Amino acid sequence: MKKRLLVMNGQKLTQNDSTGEWKTVNVSKAIGIKPGIYNLYNAVDADPSKDNIGEVIHIDKKENVLYQKNGLQYIKHDLSFFDQIPETGLMINIKYENNKTSTSEVSKTLSQKIK
Repeated sequence: MKKRLLVMNGQKLTQNDSTGEWKTVNVSKAIGIKPGIYNLYNAVDADPSKDNIGEVIHIDKKENVLYQKNGLQYIKHDLSFFDQIPETGLMINIKYENNKTSTSEVSKTLSQKIK
């Protein structure tokens, strides 16, 4: 099944496609996320050996996944590694150490270079 976000007019629509047609499964506020279409089905698993810098665009508690956008790439993180789940819309660096994550907010200068 494919999953994407459609962000417009301050709303975030979570959509799934399993039959060739997108169906909206959830609508919520798009806090801090720019309008656009985010194809989450293209997301790759986070590399624990690297710093994962990007904007948190979606948190799916049912699937236990956090999605992060780094430039044109989408990265997915398992929520079980987080002591505290970051908010959507934040530009953060996620590092893995001893089966846990540490997060730190990224400066605006660096975040502008990534986008």
